[in-house]
Amino acid sequence: MTTLLDQTLASRFFRPIDVQASRLLARLDQGQCTELLIITACCSWSTGQGHTCLPLSAVPGLLAETELDSTPFQDQAVLRQRLLASPMVGQPGEVRPLVLDACNNLFLYRLYRDEEVIAQALRQRAAGSKEVAAAEATRLLDQLFPAETAPAAIDWQRAAAALALCKRFLVISGGPGTGKTHTAARILALLTALAPGTLRIALAAPTGKAALRLQESIRAAKANLDPHLAGTIPDQAQTLHRLLGLHSRRSGFVHHAANPLHLDLLILDEASMIDVPLMAATLAALPAACRVILLGDRDQLASVEAGNLFGDLCGDGTLRWSTRLIEQIQPLIGQHTIPLATGERTDLLADSLVILHTSRRFGEESGIGALSRAVNTGDPEILEAVLLQEKPDLHIEEGTGPTAPLWLREQIETCFLPLFTAASPQEALQKLGRRRILCALREGPAGVEGINRLTETLLRRNGCIPLTERVYRGMPILILRNDYGLGLFNGDTGILWPDAHGTLQAWFPLENGELRPLGLARLPIWQTSYAITVHKSQGSEFDQVLFILPQEDVPILSRELLYTGITRAREALTLVCRRDLLHRAMQRRVVRYSGLNEKLRRNGNAPEAFTV
Repeated sequence: MTTLLDQTLASRFFRPIDVQASRLLARLDQGQCTELLIITACCSWSTGQGHTCLPLSAVPGLLAETELDSTPFQDQAVLRQRLLASPMVGQPGEVRPLVLDACNNLFLYRLYRDEEVIAQALRQRAAGSKEVAAAEATRLLDQLFPAETAPAAIDWQRAAAALALCKRFLVISGGPGTGKTHTAARILALLTALAPGTLRIALAAPTGKAALRLQESIRAAKANLDPHLAGTIPDQAQTLHRLLGLHSRRSGFVHHAANPLHLDLLILDEASMIDVPLMAATLAALPAACRVILLGDRDQLASVEAGNLFGDLCGDGTLRWSTRLIEQIQPLIGQHTIPLATGERTDLLADSLVILHTSRRFGEESGIGALSRAVNTGDPEILEAVLLQEKPDLHIEEGTGPTAPLWLREQIETCFLPLFTAASPQEALQKLGRRRILCALREGPAGVEGINRLTETLLRRNGCIPLTERVYRGMPILILRNDYGLGLFNGDTGILWPDAHGTLQAWFPLENGELRPLGLARLPIWQTSYAITVHKSQGSEFDQVLFILPQEDVPILSRELLYTGITRAREALTLVCRRDLLHRAMQRRVVRYSGLNEKLRRNGNAPEAFTV
């Protein structure tokens, strides 16, 4: 087995950490389970692919890719019995390196524990509902959500606000422009106005970019509210890592179950980017009575790290409120009857979900909106109809060919020449935020590395970049690794610019909108970022986007990646892609193995006891 595993490592299928983990457990197992060596490597590998668990049913197919013998892994019942005979594998409730649940999903213990922490915390908050003083609540809802003269349908933003009054946990999902932060601002006004005392509130997001956008959106929404109501709304957002507190010399957070945050309400934006370990740490650090509201887009890419948290919370996106909740909410909503699927079920979280569909940014005439909706349908005829339309905000290019054509060079120069005419790092970052190039891949001529090289070549020819300098004024950079001591995180964007003494520094935006300089020698690993991957663009939006896909099909191309890249554009999108490849990618869905969905919707109203 070890020889076969070494051969597999040479083929670069398993990572070194997967092999080392498997050898360690096999050594501790002392030969009691011969399948443990390979199954551990597979389980560890799956976490690197974004899964929180590995179904035993998936093991034979996985081994077929490695050219290892899958015969001992074909019979799940026998394999389960063999694994549970090992002291390295336990069942739920046991503390072992690996946990095998009743659904035959195999977990690393830390991820099983994290899912249980999340499930317990959310099920406790989702259970039951609070009685509301309907008369006062309705008066405030009428003020915050003025009704149209003859509304044609339910105002789902108002419904979300009404639900926030009744539930300690709320999930609001919607695409760009559907009013998630607009609704969140009004929820804040509603809850603070009806609270008997002062509420302790925090606004947070998983990245600095997302925190800045949340802050800007809340402030813009406050400007349209009655000053008496707007004055009670907090508008200072921060990253989740900053909220939880960072230890400068050791891992973990300052705030945890034994040292919780003093909060009554936490609003988390861009929740689709939050991975399972970070959400578990967040919920463990909250008091049991603290309300939690998650904002996100269920159709976006899942988090880069393990899990599909927001997707698991939203399910298939169908609202199935209980009859009891509908009876409670109906007087607060207005004249329209709530048209939802109801019935007896044990899904506690169904009463905590609201989906916003109406986009105020992308109207019926928007090519960007039409393309994003077509991609989400997965219907080739709808997609083709959109591609045949001529919309001013949408342009489709079939491809770049073997060399960069003139139109691509012109696009690149239009995007980035303004960086070198800026008068300050703040102005340069503002200009960088207006136009951006997104790529599906990191490598290759159509990937981030190729487009960044091409961009620098063009800018050097234009005289913007000195021929002999590797780092230079106006160079955009992207942080690739978290540095808790510096408060820099994977995905943070900065600009290189000289300080008052002429020394080149890296300037990064703070949550308050100001910039802070850092010496280049202090920075964690980073890369040039004229072009960034779609994954790195999550939490950001740009006025104009050039979205480049490779000329050949690769597994990373998916419906979620297309949708996420398309919806980063606010005003104009140029999509570079072969039409047949676009159709193929639209049909491919991202699959994340997870046990969280089952834990969240476990039968019975009381969550299992679990020690954090």
